[in-house]
Amino acid sequence: MVACLAWGKGVAVSNSAGAALWRLASFEPGPVQLTVPRNRRRQGPGRIHRRLLAPVEVSTVDVFPVTTSARTLLDIAATAPRDAVEEALDDALRRRLVTIPRMRWHLARWERSRLPGLIALRNLVGARDAATTPPQSVFETRLLRLLRRKGLPTPICQHPVRVDGRRFVLDFAYPELMLAIEADGRRWHSSRLSWERDRARLNELMLLGWRIVHVTWSDLTTGPEAVVDAVQRAVES
Repeated sequence: MVACLAWGKGVAVSNSAGAALWRLASFEPGPVQLTVPRNRRRQGPGRIHRRLLAPVEVSTVDVFPVTTSARTLLDIAATAPRDAVEEALDDALRRRLVTIPRMRWHLARWERSRLPGLIALRNLVGARDAATTPPQSVFETRLLRLLRRKGLPTPICQHPVRVDGRRFVLDFAYPELMLAIEADGRRWHSSRLSWERDRARLNELMLLGWRIVHVTWSDLTTGPEAVVDAVQRAVES
């Protein structure tokens, strides 16, 4: 707030500081970064980016002026690792801070400006389908990224299945193969009770012929090649 007041009207928290203010995945609070009008002569604290923001690119979070989530994604795409930007994008999509159609609209607006980060963000948005549900956690985003990078077919995220009138949702699925992949771990569930319900749900699906590959956070972080091998063998069989 001190930095915003020091620079005056027309400034906005931006870049990685904006991502942290939006609480986007993979971005933690750090040094203050502000976007200020190019002609602003006064001085103030923070890392400064001088550019003109359109009114549609500025919002408010917790009383702070901040670049919109869409503009923030563009700015971090210019400097942050691709994986971190991807996790932030999926986080923004599942929280409905942005939508794929809205991101495409912004990308079209920015096309002629050749802003840094534009190509990287366009590629990430282009790999996502507006009709599909985004991964529901950083865990799921990283698992999906691993499968894609290893050349495995892209599974459907959040695939619904009905059993005796009840609707179940699988983390990832290859419906034509009756094969599901579950990002398995209680840290990603709201409670032990919900975790136990998930186990019962998966048992019912297995009785219907679904094959299920379970992947834990530990599997993903310490043995990614084993995860890929398990999914590959399940697909081939």
